[in-house]
Amino acid sequence: MASTRHALILSAVLAPTVSGLDNGLARTPAMGFNTWNVFRCGGVTAAAIEAVADHMLKLGLVELGYTYLNIDDCWSTDLAADGALVADPVAFPGGIGAVADAVHARGLKLGIYSDRGMLTCAGRPASGGREQLHARQFAEWGIDYLKYDSCWASNRHATAFEQYGRMRDALNATGRPILFSLCGWNAWYAPRGSSLGNSWRVAPDTDEWSNVYVAVRTNERLGAFAAPGAFNDPDMLVGSNPAAPVHFTPAQVQTQFSLWAVMAAPLLLGAPLEGMPPSDLATYSNEEVIAIDQDVLGVQGRVVWSNCPPFEPRDNWWMSPWSMPLDVALMWTQALAALLCVLGGLSSAASRGLFPRSGAVARGEDVGLPYRCLVLLARALRVLLATLAVVILLAIWGSRPKLDPCQMVWARPLAAGEHALCFVNFAEAPATVECDEACMAQLARSSSNAAAKFRVRDAVGRTDLEGERTSLAVTLDGDGASALYRLVPA
Repeated sequence: MASTRHALILSAVLAPTVSGLDNGLARTPAMGFNTWNVFRCGGVTAAAIEAVADHMLKLGLVELGYTYLNIDDCWSTDLAADGALVADPVAFPGGIGAVADAVHARGLKLGIYSDRGMLTCAGRPASGGREQLHARQFAEWGIDYLKYDSCWASNRHATAFEQYGRMRDALNATGRPILFSLCGWNAWYAPRGSSLGNSWRVAPDTDEWSNVYVAVRTNERLGAFAAPGAFNDPDMLVGSNPAAPVHFTPAQVQTQFSLWAVMAAPLLLGAPLEGMPPSDLATYSNEEVIAIDQDVLGVQGRVVWSNCPPFEPRDNWWMSPWSMPLDVALMWTQALAALLCVLGGLSSAASRGLFPRSGAVARGEDVGLPYRCLVLLARALRVLLATLAVVILLAIWGSRPKLDPCQMVWARPLAAGEHALCFVNFAEAPATVECDEACMAQLARSSSNAAAKFRVRDAVGRTDLEGERTSLAVTLDGDGASALYRLVPA
């Protein structure tokens, strides 16, 4: 099997030649809020969006740079006769344009969601084949950001590039700068990403901690494709509020934020703002970590030390067991469990009268060959369907992402010859992780400043370490603990 690197290169070679996105946006990674993890399909309304905007202002997030407020799936309900998207009239009585006006009046920017396929991931109307019309709608409404998903669409590379290219060209043609965020969940978008959009999803939803590990490992190889205006996107930030549909531990929240900063990733909050735990607010409000993410060089970090095993990203698609979001896996589990119950009911019904002479068949009595065959065929079909349902369930849960008990050190070059250094422990047990002199020497060689010694600042704790360092070691708790430092040449 060809390596992932070869597959990425091949994708870039075989993809159709396309022009670039012309909007001048995202010179540093986007920052803001996305509705999906908080509202799903049950609560995304105009009133809810305005309440989020108010909370972003109240918490001081807008001043820190979180300026995009992005509506995800489930806002549309229909297509008009001409193919135009129609917003849910109950949830958005004044239309999306009115929401955009309200959000803009508060000093934020509004994002919207659609899909390159025939439907969105939640089964709502999408934009495949109607790119120009829908792009004009978005521009007329005052949209500033478009997340463009890949459900119900071809997973062929050339087709995906062509479909994303159509929406890119349609957005360019509107004349309105709209940040274009591709949501394809695959590493193979990266070589063509900068010609198509401002960011591109490289891995499945980070709806569980193991998927954060998958996103980080996938992004290891993709740093060369990131630059100002175009960034690899490992998905949204997840908070620790246990009432949210998706949540991590406070330490994992900090680690995800630190890793995203070192990876030059978009910082899109996917956690409830009302009732946000103080530890989460402190994490997301840390200006020193934000400054690392927003560094003007726009260079993605790379792994300078790791004891993690080799990792090959899988080719993700929406219903594949290894990439489906947790809620989709649970949906399939519930549906298949219901099917098993129905099959059990059918079996009971057969013995009670659906096939009134099935008992005679079981006793070996002569009921006639046709009837005997019919009963046996019905039983065999039930067994086959039940077996298939169990196999599918085992595939869903047996293929779910798993953590490797390992540690990593990521480094990112910053302006003025500085570096960010992130240590992370994915194992359950505590571990001491070191960037020794050979590791630190890599930082010096990657910078125009040839210094081999550094002054060190703890970016999370906002304290300076004593003395000058030629190496750095830290003991980390288990289960996703981390440390983030800013290194200044001595």
